[in-house]
Amino acid sequence: MVKILLVEDELLVGLDIKDTFEDAGHEVDGPYPTVAEALRVAQANPPELGFLDVRLADGVVDPLAKWLSDHAIPLVFHSGHAGAYNYGSDYPHAAFCEKPSTPNELLAIVEQQARDK
Repeated sequence: MVKILLVEDELLVGLDIKDTFEDAGHEVDGPYPTVAEALRVAQANPPELGFLDVRLADGVVDPLAKWLSDHAIPLVFHSGHAGAYNYGSDYPHAAFCEKPSTPNELLAIVEQQARDK
């Protein structure tokens, strides 16, 4: 079981992802639609893994991704826009999952990141 911080500004997408992770036995905090809200939650109660959409209601996810990375918390970027940003060089240990993704793809990448921690 992994404690996952889920950051996604599309509510229905976020709820589907949350159900997928919870059905697999993971603990999910979220979905959070903004960087500001997710950062407050992460700082108060750090997750074991961050599952992050790139573009959120209040901007790109960089401040949260940096905070998680600085605290050695594994990251998964889940976005149709991940390729438009230079996250590979900024977060070399992060995983990337393009939208749309199947439940099996989501679980595989989260479980791989949790193992590689």
